[in-house]
Amino acid sequence: MHTSKPSPRLLRPFKPIMANVVGIDVGGFRKGYHAVHLSSGNLEATFQHTNPTTICTWVQTLNPVAVAIDAPCGWSQDGGSREAERILEYQQTRIPCFCTPTRDRAKQSSFYDWVFNGEKLYNAFRETEMEPIETYPHGIAQIILDFNGEGSKQEQRLHALKAAGIPTHTLPSPDLIDAALCALTADATRTYSTISFGNPTEGHLVLPTEKYFSQRR
Repeated sequence: MHTSKPSPRLLRPFKPIMANVVGIDVGGFRKGYHAVHLSSGNLEATFQHTNPTTICTWVQTLNPVAVAIDAPCGWSQDGGSREAERILEYQQTRIPCFCTPTRDRAKQSSFYDWVFNGEKLYNAFRETEMEPIETYPHGIAQIILDFNGEGSKQEQRLHALKAAGIPTHTLPSPDLIDAALCALTADATRTYSTISFGNPTEGHLVLPTEKYFSQRR
């Protein structure tokens, strides 16, 4: 990446127009779930718990219009990745992504505990008849920054949130930062400003489009 390249257009701050939405980052069984509630461009609340049912109950009290989760919503059916992960790109730019194996293969490694934890969360939401969507913080940040961010992934994600007009001073951990990015995808579903990858069998991964962010300027 050349440092002389002009700053991306989307780095200008956005107007805080936003519905009542929730983003959730998923960790392993000990780490649990980190959630961020955004409304009208404000960071209203954060919440952390290791029990998926408790997270769902908290979300229900907020009555959000949409919920987005950073965890695979399905398993590969025949290999080491899902279709959504193999075709993930935006404006002809490939977005590197974690690859989800088959469920049986995942059982062979504790590395995938967080994916099983995500599965528990999706199942808990289904029992409440809520249908959260899967999203991907790194992809969200890259779209906001027009694939032109500098610094570490964490620094890029902070820059992306600031560019989106989301306050970051009350987001002390990478997990909450990722959850806040997830909430942007949830909000983008209101205006159908999203792009979806994948298939019904393995699950869909959803990202906000540039249209969503241009509408908010």
